[in-house]
Amino acid sequence: MQLRFSAAFALATLATSASAQSIDYTRVTPINGSAKHAGVFDLRTGKFVSAPAATSALHTIYDNTCSAFNAYSMESCEDFYDEGRVPEVVMGGSQVWYPDHRATLVEFGYCTSAPTGIVDIDWELYDTEVGIHDACAFGVSAPPKFTAGLFSFQSSTLGFPLPGSSASGTSACWIVGFTLGTAGVCLDSGAGSADTFTFRFSQNNTPTQLGSGGGSGPWLAGNPVASAPGGGTFHFPPGTDPNTGAPCGHGLDTQDQFWLNTDGSAVGSGVSVPCAGGGFGLATNCYWFGGFPANPFASLYLRIEGDGSCGNPGSTATYCTAKVNSLGCTPIVGWQGLASVSGCSTSSFDLIASNLIGNKIGVWFYGTSGLQGVPFQGGFLCVKAPTTRLAAQLSGGTPGTCNGSVTSNFNAQICGGGDPALIAGALVGAQCFSRDPSSPSKSNLTEGVSFVVLP
Repeated sequence: MQLRFSAAFALATLATSASAQSIDYTRVTPINGSAKHAGVFDLRTGKFVSAPAATSALHTIYDNTCSAFNAYSMESCEDFYDEGRVPEVVMGGSQVWYPDHRATLVEFGYCTSAPTGIVDIDWELYDTEVGIHDACAFGVSAPPKFTAGLFSFQSSTLGFPLPGSSASGTSACWIVGFTLGTAGVCLDSGAGSADTFTFRFSQNNTPTQLGSGGGSGPWLAGNPVASAPGGGTFHFPPGTDPNTGAPCGHGLDTQDQFWLNTDGSAVGSGVSVPCAGGGFGLATNCYWFGGFPANPFASLYLRIEGDGSCGNPGSTATYCTAKVNSLGCTPIVGWQGLASVSGCSTSSFDLIASNLIGNKIGVWFYGTSGLQGVPFQGGFLCVKAPTTRLAAQLSGGTPGTCNGSVTSNFNAQICGGGDPALIAGALVGAQCFSRDPSSPSKSNLTEGVSFVVLP
């Protein structure tokens, strides 16, 4: 779909600081109409493929997609850096886990007036300790123009595969996913600045290539929390965009700041020679979007998917999708402890399924042949065959309510010695099945839990 940018609109310039400059709102242009999904580009093969075949991505790690109604026009000499954070999982009362996640897909939106075949956009995902807000507050230099990030794409080296505009003077807007398949990359999560990630978006088309269609740049989305950063979506169901009513997420630690890196321009200096005459005249520096809550965006549209933990010892993560039961409740999974060969007789690793229908049979089952997310009995089967069942038990609670739960000590299975696959380093996927007589399948399924057995 071809989307013409309207004339640039103005918003009131809000809070600024000594360490950052205010955004130039003549760069912000509304997206009029619906964008088109370009599909998923496989970075291993350099080709677009269908999403299911490309990713095996089973749950959302990071979701910053709310209020994506505007694009940010960039000059060909500029790199846009923004950040976010994947939150930790809290289980077992006060115990806090810091799992890692295997990110297999990165998705973003962009608009461009460059014709298909010459769209020149680069991007990178960095798992970095220095956040953009740290740089803005303490004067840390901006990230380099291009380094070895976790996930990266360079349009020119891959033959300019991204779709663009098909008509002179118009700007087409697209959503595109990029995958590394099941190999993925390891993305940390946690509570501090050491767990932030940085996303870079570079627009490299020249003014001649862009023509008069309105430029090129990423979509803007997300709102930071007014009182404090936080509140992202992680793998939980996303919220609803107040403007559209559509499901979306607003990201975690989405700061109202970003770095604009002008090629060859030092922090605080004037515009470099390659950028001279570009029209916007901004220098490398930290900028404000304008301030929450009056500003309808504060970051880049970005969604990251994954399929469980990275396989590091001790890492535990949820994946796949739970089935809503006949009472309208979604089961919840959790865990307590660590799966361990040497500690299986002295400590427990409890797999916990709660929010189940009360007083019904439930059973945890697991497999060591891989993770998946295939349709099954109205939900999803998250564990690849062959699978092994743990002991069945009653969920307890009250019939007709969702206060039942099923807990199994997986370390007892390790110690039992009946499964030779349960060795140190084994990647295990587990899921809980429970009875739901009022559903068509008479069953309910939780999401999956993936973990690596410790020595």
